[in-house]
Amino acid sequence: MYSFNDFLSLFTKDNITFLIAILGFGLSIYNFVYERFQNRLKLRITYKNHHISEVKGQENELTISLAVENLVKNPISITRMFLNINCKQYEFYWIPQIVYYADYKCKNKILDEIKLHTIEIPFKIDGYGVVGGFFFVSTDKKLTNQFLFDSSTSITAYSNKGKCTYPISFDAPDVEI
Repeated sequence: MYSFNDFLSLFTKDNITFLIAILGFGLSIYNFVYERFQNRLKLRITYKNHHISEVKGQENELTISLAVENLVKNPISITRMFLNINCKQYEFYWIPQIVYYADYKCKNKILDEIKLHTIEIPFKIDGYGVVGGFFFVSTDKKLTNQFLFDSSTSITAYSNKGKCTYPISFDAPDVEI
C-alpha cells in the first residue's frame, strides 16, 4: 500500500516542471484551436429588396439591396460575389453603377446633387461590422419578379478566408429605386 510519504515524493522539482510544461502545451493548443474557430469566415447576408431594369433591352439587369455582416472580430475582405440562379452563376459588377441620381437646380445652376452608386467590389468589412447597399448584376436572359421568386437563388462570396454560399429568396421586389 502507498503511504503519504510516497505521495509527497512525487512532488519533485523535475515532476512539477514537467507538469507545468504539459499544462502550457495543452493551453497553447487550446488557444490556437479557439482562435482559428473564432476567426473563420462567418458572414450574414441579408436580402432587402431588388429592382429589375425596366429599360427596353436591359430587362436582364438586376440591382439587389443587401447587407453583408461580419460576425467575427477580425476584418474580412470580400473579393468577388456571384448571384446563383438555378445553377447558373452571374458575377456582381465590380465597377460602381449609378442606382439613383437627383439634382436641385435654380436658374440652370445645380444647388444640390445626389448620386447613389452600387458597392464597389472588392470591399473590406471591419470586425463585427456591416456593409450595406446596392449590388448590380447582369444576366443572360430577361428577368421577371415571378421567375426570381420561383427560382433557387443564392449568393456566393469569395473572401480572404474562403468561400461561402448563402441562400436568398427574392420575395420583396422594389417598385422603384
